[in-house]
Amino acid sequence: MSGVMDQEPWSDRWSGRVEPASANPDVGSRYRGNKAPESLSSHGHRGGSRRRPRTSARRLLRLQDDLSARERCVLRSLADCRLLTTGQLQRLHFADHATEGAASRICRRVLARLQRLGGIEHLDRRIGGIRAGSAAYVWRVGPVGERLLRQDDSTPRGRHKQPGLRFVDHVLAIAECSVQLVEADRRGDLDLLTVEHEPTCWRGFLGSYGSAETLKPDLFAVTANAEYEDSWFIEVDRGTESLPTVLRKCAQYERYQQSGREQAARDVFPAVLWVVPDESRATAMAAAIRRRYGKDQELFRVTTADCFLPTITGSSCTDKQ
Repeated sequence: MSGVMDQEPWSDRWSGRVEPASANPDVGSRYRGNKAPESLSSHGHRGGSRRRPRTSARRLLRLQDDLSARERCVLRSLADCRLLTTGQLQRLHFADHATEGAASRICRRVLARLQRLGGIEHLDRRIGGIRAGSAAYVWRVGPVGERLLRQDDSTPRGRHKQPGLRFVDHVLAIAECSVQLVEADRRGDLDLLTVEHEPTCWRGFLGSYGSAETLKPDLFAVTANAEYEDSWFIEVDRGTESLPTVLRKCAQYERYQQSGREQAARDVFPAVLWVVPDESRATAMAAAIRRRYGKDQELFRVTTADCFLPTITGSSCTDKQ
């Protein structure tokens, strides 16, 4: 199915106002064909239990010069998404190789080099268990990577304790939506004009009685096709919150819409797309929203994770069983 609550294309903004993807290099360019010297088997130190040297300011500058364009993109993706699996990183940054096997080998080699440098680190917990090997790792920016990124911008210092399973599941589900959008842009199924992760996508506004509120979507995206530009606030629901909690979040979106702040900045208010794990949850959530807002409301939509991309592109979807 294409979504439990389908509507006409959102925003009614004519394509004449849409910039072509080539005019938006910050969104898609870092995912397209970064050939780099780390593709060679001789690049970087191999094997051993060599102790990592202390990262002085001078060494940090040297590392910054030594990193390839693709390695920088890997760091930036992890900073944006917070957590990514080996497979997700391979899909984002190693899709230009001749075979999947070559992409997998080079991806693992690059990640191992970045790990040795202290740029990235993996969680203790693996997705799929120990037998899945390095492909099961969940990665995040390491201490050296944070220092490298802070030289370029104001990337906040991360917390390096081991996160809980529920947090990891939610963050990886959000990351999967982001990865699918990038892949769709690469295939030409849509133009991904903007994608913002937390906390960049958060919106501050004055709510009821002038109280300060912060709306915290999981993702914000602007996509386009030949005719329309569509704006989306994306909420990834893993079925762990009660329906009253979901409706309270919907009410906050309604208050933000009524504030007019988004419309003043961008002329349109984005559709709010709830992405849920399965058809049962989608049906229950859609029914709760209809009871609260009526059948003709246009702000909220609900779809399953399997139908996320077809809902964005407006194509048909059949849920995978």
